[in-house]
Amino acid sequence: MNDHDLEHKLRTRSARVAVVGLGYAGLPMALEFARAGFACVGLDVDISRVDAVTRGRSPVSNVADAEIAPLRRDGRLEASTDPSVLRRADVAVICVPTPLTPTGGPDLRFVETAGATLGKYLHPEMLVVLQSTCGPGTTSGSLGPILEQTSGLRAGEDFYLVFAPERIDPGNTRFSVKNTPKLVGGTTPEATRLGCMLYATCIDEVVPVSSPEVAELAKLVENTFRFINISFINEMALLCDRLGVNVWEVIEAAKTKPFAFLPHYPSPGVGGHCIPVVPQYLQAAATEHGLIGELIPAANRINEAMPRLVVDKLERAISQRVGKPLINASVLLVGITYKADIADIRESAAVRVLEETFARGAQVAYHDPMMPTVRLPDVTLSSVGLSDAEVSSYDAVVLLTPHTKIDYDRLIRSARLVVDTHSALQPREAPNVVNIWLPEAATPAVVLT
Repeated sequence: MNDHDLEHKLRTRSARVAVVGLGYAGLPMALEFARAGFACVGLDVDISRVDAVTRGRSPVSNVADAEIAPLRRDGRLEASTDPSVLRRADVAVICVPTPLTPTGGPDLRFVETAGATLGKYLHPEMLVVLQSTCGPGTTSGSLGPILEQTSGLRAGEDFYLVFAPERIDPGNTRFSVKNTPKLVGGTTPEATRLGCMLYATCIDEVVPVSSPEVAELAKLVENTFRFINISFINEMALLCDRLGVNVWEVIEAAKTKPFAFLPHYPSPGVGGHCIPVVPQYLQAAATEHGLIGELIPAANRINEAMPRLVVDKLERAISQRVGKPLINASVLLVGITYKADIADIRESAAVRVLEETFARGAQVAYHDPMMPTVRLPDVTLSSVGLSDAEVSSYDAVVLLTPHTKIDYDRLIRSARLVVDTHSALQPREAPNVVNIWLPEAATPAVVLT
């Protein structure tokens, strides 16, 4: 295999790059390649996404229209639903979803489908990069064989195969694709070298590792570290509640130690594609290799219990402050996306709070400036307004996801009762506010089963 042609194309930015998947990870990556000077095409089976990009519009909330339009005008970014565009690509970067199965295990069907499709157009000297989160061995042991069987080519001999995990943090204004270090692990040293050359054109720091498995595990470890720490601080919040101690004060006190402590804060639960999902890939790998992992299942039980705890606290607050059972109460939930200022409800803990409140018989409405409608199994809800009259008509308002566009001070002035799940970093002291993490909102112990 002559790698000099591909190396020349990468150095001169004349390589054609195809990004498979135009979602929250794929579209930002495609933009960076296009900004670096490559001719980039985004491939997606969702025609609405392709149409949006073609019109210079963004189909995802973590990319602005203004980022796409100039690249479309310059002809550096295209979008297509036709997989034959892969035939002309020198580089293919796979950025498809890797969700969980209904039983909670890894679901690699999108990676496998992308591999089978790409294999039909794979040609010698092509660089294939998998960015989708996956378990150790997926790149070499699953994607590689699919590409080889479909194309008749051999990884490391005819084409180059690399794993380079995405590290997107939607809504993070400090760290973007460009200034977040990129891990690159190829199935051969030459694959790693060429993968590093590709990403060095558009990312500030590229970190080569010895194999795809190292890069795959590093991604899983990063997110599982956060998942476990969130569960730990949620459990500490429960303990502080029982002890009558302010958990926020405990965290601030612990933060004064200048080493060996990383603060995390209690919340209604975890959400998004990465934090709740990635640890299950690590757990599956442990199980597959005969290990009994205990931390991740324990963290699961704690985090999954948090939405129920929020509704338990809501029920208690309405009973004590309004004198009604929850089943007869009207409740407004404010903020239901999984993260502030992001239009994404994947695995959202706030949505689980909504479902639990609804299941307990309350009249439930919600407001979210990022999410005009939400479809639940039995009902579709639309976001309501936050006028003084609207807010005051509910027995209780629950503050969930803290979107910055919401005037919380006005909301609190209008509400009869506010159950606050997130603002204790700067507690709002008002007679109608109950913060669920403070001792005064104590409730009977939750059984984490």
